[in-house]
Amino acid sequence: MVRCRLEKMIATNPNRVDYHERYQEIIHAYNKEQDRATIEKTFLDLMDLANTMTDVERRYVREGFESDEQLIMYDLLFREDLSKQDIQKIKKVSVNPLTKIKAKIKELDHWTDKQEAQAAVGNLIRDTLWAELPASYDVESIGVYRKKIFDYV
Repeated sequence: MVRCRLEKMIATNPNRVDYHERYQEIIHAYNKEQDRATIEKTFLDLMDLANTMTDVERRYVREGFESDEQLIMYDLLFREDLSKQDIQKIKKVSVNPLTKIKAKIKELDHWTDKQEAQAAVGNLIRDTLWAELPASYDVESIGVYRKKIFDYV
């Protein structure tokens, strides 16, 4: 059960690989020593991991998003040095590119196979970020975030 949820979480957001690593450590510890105390500790560790995963899976609601995809966009754009006002702007920006990108991709035929279509999606991401990101994001960082979002899409 935990492994299936982990695989789904990682498929949705590769940035959550740390939960998989934690799961592997728990299983490794269990396989290393199989006495009663270790088995009980392993069970408690797995329950704690499952509860933490549930919290993470619901984080998008706490952050005010409608989907986990929007939260992923937010996480891709987030920086520690942002002001509260910039964070609110990033939350708005996290919704718009995804909607625009999905609409653009629907217009394109096999967009991942054609360089021109990939360029159109990349340009859309760049233009959207350029227009909507706070001023604290410079030209260089917009290029970095454009690539992150393009790679995710």
